[in-house]
This record gives sequence, structure tokens and C-alpha cells, in this order.
Amino acid sequence: MATVAVNGAGPGIAHTQAYLESKAVKETRVLMSELCRQFYTLGWVSGTGGSITIKVHDDSIPKPQQLILMSPSGVQKERMEPEDMYVMSGNGSILYSPSPKPYPHKFPKCSDCAPLFMKSYEMRNAGAVIHSHGIESCLVTMINPNSKEFRITHMEMIKGIQGHGYYDELVVPIIENTAYENELTDSLAKAIEAYPKATAVLVRNHGVYIWGDSWISAKTQAECYHYLFDAAIKLNQLGLDWSTPNHGPIQNVKGISGSNEYINITPKAMTRDSNSGSDPLPSCIVLDIEGTTTPISFVTEILFPYARVSVGRHLSATYDTAETKEDIKLLRSQVSFCLYDFNG
Repeated sequence: MATVAVNGAGPGIAHTQAYLESKAVKETRVLMSELCRQFYTLGWVSGTGGSITIKVHDDSIPKPQQLILMSPSGVQKERMEPEDMYVMSGNGSILYSPSPKPYPHKFPKCSDCAPLFMKSYEMRNAGAVIHSHGIESCLVTMINPNSKEFRITHMEMIKGIQGHGYYDELVVPIIENTAYENELTDSLAKAIEAYPKATAVLVRNHGVYIWGDSWISAKTQAECYHYLFDAAIKLNQLGLDWSTPNHGPIQNVKGISGSNEYINITPKAMTRDSNSGSDPLPSCIVLDIEGTTTPISFVTEILFPYARVSVGRHLSATYDTAETKEDIKLLRSQVSFCLYDFNG
């Protein structure tokens, strides 16, 4: 049997038994179960992960006091029924708990995301919050393990993010993951405070929290965020920089043998020489590895990465010197000779 707690939950019509059974509450319950089925097909709430919460909209009740519906924890989100949702007061007190189900279902438990959802409600006056485990939101935080922000600009779908246009730079803070969801609460609150324009916070190797002033706003933005995360991943795979207006070639080379340091390469060191009219340099040239007295793994895992980073740093610092220009000219002539010799 479901548990209902009315007394002591606070004043107002929103806490009466009649209101808990009102049309507005019932419709929000149905909506949440429908949305979770859709989110499951998108890969946002698979494996019982992810969650959603929506406030029951009522113009007669101030938004901070409106009832909150929240999905349970550890359940198959695509199979949830309207009566499986928790009902809470505006301050987070549980007013309704769903009835236990027979084995193999777990005993009902409110979402582990509850403390984080409440921060979004309290600090952003949100009307709905979505927590997604979509693979895009996870992978995009791994591209640069040191980054504390995700940045992207000049993408059409940025217009779907509240307060942003096509030419704006979208900035989403990234916080570090923890073993337990509720341990993220403080870092999420700090990110919300530090980024007043943000409507999302990424959790590295985990997922994303997205909020809006209504369920439609939260859902629309969630779709746009996932699109932009996916676009960034694919642009990165193509060697293109999603964070710049022209989305040109990435100008960073990863550091030596697992290092997270990134070395900046000047564009002219990687593009066509406008003075000579010559073709772009190949991205990698194997000169000679014969005669080595060490395993081939040393060459491929140590020497090659070291050469990549060292060449980039060297070109960045000395590209305009006569000596480096002469070296580049010699390399180009050797490459041309090899290609001529190969083609007969």
C-alpha cells in the first residue's frame, strides 16, 4: 500500500490529500512515465540509470511551494507506471511513496539524485530537471581529462539553449564524478553558483544534469545538449575544433606517453605555406627505424609520441627562422623524391 504523509509537510493546498489526488498531479505522473520511456529509447536512462523530476504546475501556488514529482531509484525507467512516482513538498519532504512490488522488484526508494535536483530547484527556480546517462554526455568529458568546462560555438542547435544564440559561446561546467550520487551535491551547487548562465552541469565519466523553467524547456534543452555533445565528439574524431567559430583543424597535440599536457601548434606550422605556394606538410613522416637495438614497442610507444610533441614545440617556437625553413625545405624535397621513386 502506498504511503501518504500530509501532516507536518507544510501549509497550503498543495499538501492536502485532495490535492495529492488532483488532476494536475495525475497528469504529471503520466507525463513522467511517458517521458522516461522516450528517454530510454534515446539511451539517457538505460540500465536503471538517469532520472527525472517535474514540478506540478499550478498558477494559484507560488513556484517554490509547488509539489515536486520525482522518479524512483534503481528501477527500469521504461517500465515505470504513473503511481511509481514519489510526490514531495517544495522543501523536499516526501508526501507520497509508491507501494512495494513483488520480487524481483526492489523495495521503492526515492531517486539518489534528489539532493541534486533540489539544488536546481532552489538555486535556479527550475520547473523540471533531467539527469541523463547518455553516452554523448559521458564521452565528451573524456576528450580532455583536465578540462573544467565544455565550450562550443557557431552551431545551430545552440539556439535551443536558454539565453543563447548561434554566435554565442555555450559554456557548460564539468565536475568530477564520485562513487555515490549524493556526494556530487556540493560540487554541483558550486558549479551552478559559478556559472549563472548555465542550464546544465556535466559530470565527468558519468552524465549530465539539465534544468528548465518547465518540462518542455528542460526536454528541449536536453535534446540540444546531447546533439551538441555528439557533434563535438564527431568533430574531434575528424580532427576539427568544435570550440572555434570556423571549426578548423584542432591546434593541439596530446603530450608524451599518457601525459595530459597539451602543446599548442601555430596554424601556419600546419597549413599551406603562403609564400612558397607549396603543399601542406604531411601529418606524420617515418624517416628510419632500422638498426635499433631496442624493441619496436619502444619506438612506437616512446619515440614516436616524443617526436610528435617535440616537432610541434620546435615548429611553434622556430618556424620563422632561416634554419627551420631550410629543414622544412629539405624534408619536402626528400618526401617528393621518395614519392617519385615509389611511383617509378
